[in-house]
Amino acid sequence: MLMMFLDIICRGCLILVNELIPPEIIPIIWFAGISVTVYFFFRKFSDVIKARITHTTRKNKTIDSEDAGNQFDNLVTNAPRILDEVNREISAQREQGVTDDQMKGLLQKKQLLELGTSIPPEVYNIIGKPLVKKIIGLVGKI
Repeated sequence: MLMMFLDIICRGCLILVNELIPPEIIPIIWFAGISVTVYFFFRKFSDVIKARITHTTRKNKTIDSEDAGNQFDNLVTNAPRILDEVNREISAQREQGVTDDQMKGLLQKKQLLELGTSIPPEVYNIIGKPLVKKIIGLVGKI
């Protein structure tokens, strides 16, 4: 008896709800509820998200441009030592019977290092260093 009564009440509620809300509107109500929830969530946390994005972006750009300038300075100052190591590597490879086509990368590296060592350090410090820093700064901003 109790089960039949509860069944009648539940059916009555369903019939009442179905009469109040047409079934075509129920997806719109769900969409609106989810949209409002997402809107308020992002409105609340958008400032925090923007601050984190700009902070990490600025930090990465400043570190990258400074590191690039320092790495280039280290490359220019250590070019003679690196050139000597590359020359030793090339001679060791030739003793093992490696052809010039197989050592193409090493030979190109040697040419670049010879170009870097052909510039006197005084000329680089006066003209090249400020010019390189400006170029790295421009590339870092892009």
